[in-house]
Amino acid sequence: MPKIRKIKHCRICKSRELATFLKFRSMPKPNGFLKKPIREEKYPLEVSRCQNCGLVQLNHIIDAEEMFGHYLYMSAMSKTMDVHFKDTADALVQRFSLKPRSLVIDIGGNDGTFLKHLRGTTRILNIDPAKNLRAIAAKKGVENYVAYFGENTAKKVLKKYGSADIITGTNVFAHIDNLDSAFKGVDILLKPGGALVMEFPYLVDLIEKNEFDTIYHEHLSYFLAKPLEHVLARHGLEIFDLEKFPTHGGSIRLYVQRIYDKCYPVSPKVEKLYQQEKDLGMYRQATYEKFAQNIKAIPNGLNAIIRKLKAKKKRIIGYGASAKGNVLLNMCGLGPKDLDYIVDSTPYKQGLYTPGTHIPIKSEEYLEKDNPDYAILFIWNFKDEVIKKQKDKFLKRGGRFIIPVPRVEIIS
Repeated sequence: MPKIRKIKHCRICKSRELATFLKFRSMPKPNGFLKKPIREEKYPLEVSRCQNCGLVQLNHIIDAEEMFGHYLYMSAMSKTMDVHFKDTADALVQRFSLKPRSLVIDIGGNDGTFLKHLRGTTRILNIDPAKNLRAIAAKKGVENYVAYFGENTAKKVLKKYGSADIITGTNVFAHIDNLDSAFKGVDILLKPGGALVMEFPYLVDLIEKNEFDTIYHEHLSYFLAKPLEHVLARHGLEIFDLEKFPTHGGSIRLYVQRIYDKCYPVSPKVEKLYQQEKDLGMYRQATYEKFAQNIKAIPNGLNAIIRKLKAKKKRIIGYGASAKGNVLLNMCGLGPKDLDYIVDSTPYKQGLYTPGTHIPIKSEEYLEKDNPDYAILFIWNFKDEVIKKQKDKFLKRGGRFIIPVPRVEIIS
């Protein structure tokens, strides 16, 4: 199978009417951190909108094993996400009256950070393709079934573990190319009366807040609710409720059931959301063309600030070696001459180099030994958590954070 291929039709409705509205420069894999600086392979990063159903999607798909077989992002590194997952676990137990014999299956559950909060309360299983995360999840008491989720995996899991009362998928469906196989798998694996709970960054927030750096090769789709309704209905599923959260710059959680089960009444919020998406212009191409124009100001503004600070002999580092940070770094053409290093709390990233830009990654503790003037906060989605952590450390010593998204600003 080729490492990369160009799509020919929409992932949801199969239409060939795809209108490209955004083209970044070619970039390496966003989580392709390096043991030493080398010349890496780069891939196109272009975004289209289906003019039939409205799904926003990447024009090119990198082979999944290239990106997810060995994965360095770990949910446990964020206190914000850990708290969010704990709240989610508690809410699901209460809402669905989960019992010790209930089975909760998490699709793409990473290092088990979510499911650990259900350990001892329900039966749990994590389905995730990253081989390196299996042992890490096991330390949390979470079993990882190492596989990509779809129809075939669902059949194997059903035979071995039985059907699920609840299936969850947080920030994972956007990574899946074959959504038909994924939702077939949900139908196979879900108990009668069970529910799928899917959560993902919401396209409305991405567009309104200029969150362009969340667009990268791992995220194949950028969802609104209405396009998802089409593919869900094709597999006998429907959205019956929803909630919104501030995580990852603005996320939405959809509650899904089988249409013929009708265990839960469909909330009026669902139809209201569809109308809101329409009223906000989310199904007009002009909205996306305007977004593509708006985001040009961010890398231009960031580069101008860096040049100005460098002229004053100021030292600048990065905070958070994230995929979104790598998008911004490559988009701006920044490198070791601009940023001395990047600090990150993930042990597996420390000692490596950023893909494409080759900036060294150091531990977060290194920041306490050093005394740079500025730090670009690449993990802006955890801004409150980072500022609270560094209030009496980096900030107290006179350091300042440069926040790049949704607009460039400096916080002292």
